[in-house]
Amino acid sequence: ACGGGSGSSAVTLNWLTWSDHFAQDQIQAIAKDKKITARPKLFSDNADAILQIKQTGGQFDIVSGDALWVVKYKEEGLIDPIDLDSIDASKELYDTAKSLPFWKTSEGYLGYPFSWSTVQIYYNPKDITSKPTSWQSLTDPKLKGKIVAENIPTDMMAIAAKATGAKEPYGMTPDEIAKAKEFLTALKPNMLKLASQNNEVIQLLANGSASIGITNLGSEDRVKDAGGPEVLAAYPSEGTIGFIDSEMVVAKGGHKDRVLEFIDLAERRDYIAQNFITNGRPLFNKLAAEKLLADPSTADRAKRLFMDQPDRALQMTLKGPAGNQEAYTTAFNEVFGA
Repeated sequence: ACGGGSGSSAVTLNWLTWSDHFAQDQIQAIAKDKKITARPKLFSDNADAILQIKQTGGQFDIVSGDALWVVKYKEEGLIDPIDLDSIDASKELYDTAKSLPFWKTSEGYLGYPFSWSTVQIYYNPKDITSKPTSWQSLTDPKLKGKIVAENIPTDMMAIAAKATGAKEPYGMTPDEIAKAKEFLTALKPNMLKLASQNNEVIQLLANGSASIGITNLGSEDRVKDAGGPEVLAAYPSEGTIGFIDSEMVVAKGGHKDRVLEFIDLAERRDYIAQNFITNGRPLFNKLAAEKLLADPSTADRAKRLFMDQPDRALQMTLKGPAGNQEAYTTAFNEVFGA
């Protein structure tokens, strides 16, 4: 139901996103066939992305965002809600993804649902002999320089909140923030690196530089595909955080109609099935899940990584802005350096 088609003029869409939201061949194919060229620019932290959108006005056409951050974009007037039914590709989505209460508004849906995952611990059992079953176990001095995680300050603080028993990971009190900061201070010597993108976490686990990664579902397969060792998942006893992410239409962008056209082309079964194989974590495209489950070479992976269980996404502590964003960022920077 999206307009455009072969009669439309060529357009370039600037897209602020993560490295696992697209594939180069996907972008090239759409550019060649439909004359819509997506130009991705990468970010790691939602707090940084929202600031870029605020400061640059119409420089971007699409922005990716996590869970309750999407709500924040709308509150700040930075995105236009969309009519999901106007995008033909949305017929391929699970109903769960189309009815998330926090993205529903009277004006439309806040974003186009993409993927979801819990964030947990992965470890190389050859290097790490006792399974790290808690966040607290990661502060063991024996793990010096062995851990890698993404450089997402708000979420690292939320993990620290879980580790220290704070009630609201994204709404800590000053006392809880101080405890979280103590945890991160104890964790710091054990951090090999804070990676700018998720695929860097995988590379460091694959080449043996890191023995532990704090990362998304499916990392065991990705490390193996990259020629790396066997890594195993460990679910921290204190609980964890997770994301449900989406693509949003930037309110000041100059090509809003073409954004929906691009989404309609990019969010299709075959592309999404391939994205799952490349990037591991589950996605919300039901037809992609059916395709993966029907193929004996991918069925086990699709089942193991919950491609057929989108409702599990609703059980997570969802990523979002901190109640006191400045205090979170300051505490993180005091540990890890701005």
